[in-house]
Amino acid sequence: MVIRKIWLLRLVLPLRYGRLLTGLLLLSLLFPFFHLGGTHDAAHKPPALFFSLILAYIIPVFSFITNKAQESLQALRAILDLDEEGYENAQAQLYGASPVFSVGCLLIGAIAGFAHMSFVRGSIKVAFDTMFTSITGFITTLGVLAVWIIMYTVISMLIKQARLFARLGKHNTRVSLLDAYNLLPFARVSINSSLAIIGALSLFPLIGMENGLNLTKSLPGAIAILVPLMIIFIIPIWPIHRRLARLKEQELTVLNKRIAASLNADGGVDIEDEKLDTLLPLLNYRREITQISTWPFDFGNITRLALYLIIPPLTWIGAALIENLLDALL
Repeated sequence: MVIRKIWLLRLVLPLRYGRLLTGLLLLSLLFPFFHLGGTHDAAHKPPALFFSLILAYIIPVFSFITNKAQESLQALRAILDLDEEGYENAQAQLYGASPVFSVGCLLIGAIAGFAHMSFVRGSIKVAFDTMFTSITGFITTLGVLAVWIIMYTVISMLIKQARLFARLGKHNTRVSLLDAYNLLPFARVSINSSLAIIGALSLFPLIGMENGLNLTKSLPGAIAILVPLMIIFIIPIWPIHRRLARLKEQELTVLNKRIAASLNADGGVDIEDEKLDTLLPLLNYRREITQISTWPFDFGNITRLALYLIIPPLTWIGAALIENLLDALL
């Protein structure tokens, strides 16, 4: 199967600060296009700022997250049971896709975009009529299609990356309860991938600020983002969690048997008994094993995730407050 770099990554400028420059360039090109295209029908103008920002955001951020996924894979190299060819193939899968995959994302994204416009307009016929009889309708439909196609491609690639790390975690990673620190890259993949979706979700209030809050316009897209968010977050870490949980259960079972063998018939132990010297280390070791988490997170990862998760609610609340303030002033 031929694997080529996904077309979205080819849009990022191969320069220093290329992602930032790409975002600024996209924003400077897209905002005038969508804004000027909506001047023909002020009552139904497209959400130009939303279209421009989400496209200018998601493409560079996807490139950033893909790069971080490659760094995480490299950090896992020492505990991966992969030969050099297998490791290189895993690297290629992070940023590459087959032509069938790429075309499939384009088609499914376009179909979803038309379905969304049909839902907003009330029917497929009205959606097509609006698209071809009005410049504003055409620009709006084009923006919706672009957002759906690019977001669907990004989410599909992020799920593909997540599944790769899940397979590595299930079949190719050497796992130790006492050396779980080496497994933190799985958590970084999970959190970094979620960042792209969370950031995109935080931009949805712009639709309401530009056009008046209309759930029929934003709800399908929000749902289409929230569901993959949960999937992308859990897939990379679930196999590792299950393996750590099994190892912990097995270790505790063995320890409990050894502790029981060191006890008297009444379940106690004499202070003067020689078995006490054997029992105390076992009790200390069991306490340590009991405290070990079966999730590959540390405090830093959890803190970062918490900060990411509060971004969308804050933006939605802020947008609602601004809208109420404007209504009160005007």
